[in-house]
Amino acid sequence: MGWASDGFPVYARYGYSDAEDSQSKLKVLIPSYRLKSKPDENRPNTLTAILGGPNANNNINKPISMGAFTQDYEYIEGLGDLDECNGRFGATPEFPDGIYYYVVTDDFPFFTRCLKGEV
Repeated sequence: MGWASDGFPVYARYGYSDAEDSQSKLKVLIPSYRLKSKPDENRPNTLTAILGGPNANNNINKPISMGAFTQDYEYIEGLGDLDECNGRFGATPEFPDGIYYYVVTDDFPFFTRCLKGEV
């Protein structure tokens, strides 16, 4: 798919089922984040709370469901296939001996939230 600013490659969705075996079957890689069971203490819970300003009272007081903010999720090591940066070390078609790479996923965080290398 491309390259991150730290020089590591970025792939979309798929990786080898055995990260170090380029002969293993492909699978959809799963991030290791999950939605928290309850919101953080200072999380805004309505649209009005975010908009504020002089017309805040005229805004619809629409609830904001969990999952709208990054802080609504937590990283659980080992929950999925990927680390906290939405990447892993393993073989890829271009690097059969293995390399660290990021993965664009179908679920949060969708793309890396941090970098493993240096920029």
